[in-house]
Amino acid sequence: GALKGSIVVPGDKSISQRAAIVGLISIGSTIIENILDSEDVYYTLKAVESLGASVTIKNNKVIIKGVGLGNLMSPKKPINMGNSGTGARLLIGLVAGSNAIVTFFGDQSLSTRPMERIIKPLEKMGAQFISSNGQNLPITVVGARFKGITLPITHKTLVASAQVKSAILLAALTSRGVTTVKEPFKSRNNTESMLLERGVEINSKTIKSGANIVKIKGASYLKSSDISVPGDPSSAVFLVVAALITKNSNIVIKDIMNDNMRLRALKVLIKMGGNINFIKKTKKKLDIRVKYSSLSNISIPSKDSTALIDEFPILSIAAACGNGKMSMKGLGELRYKESNRFLAIELGLKRCGINIKAIKDNLEIIGQKNVIGGCEINSKNDHRIAMAFNILNLVSEKPIKIIGNNSIVTSFPSFFDTFKKLGISIKSYD
Repeated sequence: GALKGSIVVPGDKSISQRAAIVGLISIGSTIIENILDSEDVYYTLKAVESLGASVTIKNNKVIIKGVGLGNLMSPKKPINMGNSGTGARLLIGLVAGSNAIVTFFGDQSLSTRPMERIIKPLEKMGAQFISSNGQNLPITVVGARFKGITLPITHKTLVASAQVKSAILLAALTSRGVTTVKEPFKSRNNTESMLLERGVEINSKTIKSGANIVKIKGASYLKSSDISVPGDPSSAVFLVVAALITKNSNIVIKDIMNDNMRLRALKVLIKMGGNINFIKKTKKKLDIRVKYSSLSNISIPSKDSTALIDEFPILSIAAACGNGKMSMKGLGELRYKESNRFLAIELGLKRCGINIKAIKDNLEIIGQKNVIGGCEINSKNDHRIAMAFNILNLVSEKPIKIIGNNSIVTSFPSFFDTFKKLGISIKSYD
């Protein structure tokens, strides 16, 4: 059946986690409204509590009483980050600029994700690290201020990564001087925006080559600031694609974060012919109206891959249902997410009968009118892979069995309930 009606998606995961972390190091109390109720955010909140903050919930609001910059507590027990790569990397950066000693560990998936990209620059800033192989969790972090000071550095990243950049920026808050991060393309700037709002001297500029340069000056304190978390564009895009590929669908998604970089995937879908309209409500929030559309596949250059990195799994589903060839370039970073998403997209679409070809870090997908399905997809407990292939189930001729749907609670716990509210019939099989 068609998707009909209006819906509100959960709060943005990236903003929710950053709000909790910045609340930890702010002076006074930070009140967070509409925080995402998910496993990733839960583990980040528990970690913030272990590092000294007071965390309470009142009237559906999270209240965090911070400890100030550099004053983190060294917990008696290791901190479990579950599957939260964002929480782990940002908190490792924060501890690196403190006087605390903290051990972080995670689940099997998070323990395979590389941390070397943040460890090397943080070591230059004075932090020390102890781990079994130098780059994976569990990792013990000895803060730079435990025996010395946090040194400002100039660091050039090999890939544009908001997590790597944010880890360095958070450590740099306690440095004496200006730290510079240079990235090949501009990555999401949620951390910069949040720090700027709290009085930190931070600025960024994009030069002609496309490279982004961020400079941050060490701060003496962060002032507290309340935040209402907007709806997550990365969650909304799953509903958008579902409506675009399912005949007679017409939905409105309310109160989504109004940010050009975070809306880039929707703009790609508009270029493909998607009937998508933005209805601006405030400076930070908008509604999205989506109607069923005939999509035509396009080429996405590698320079756009950073802004779209989390959306490629669902964009590949749109491409499978579109007309012509979809070329998506520069997807190498997908191999280092919660699972090897590059391989998951390639093998998953092949099993569903889609013509897809992998060429180095690029994917070429030939869209088709009839998606066969009738196969089994193991998401490897990757929430975005699980959600993406559940969406493809809406139009496949034969049911697609998805293994690992429990992983969806990390970012979009109400995923299936949301589709029920929009009129989709859902059956679960053992």
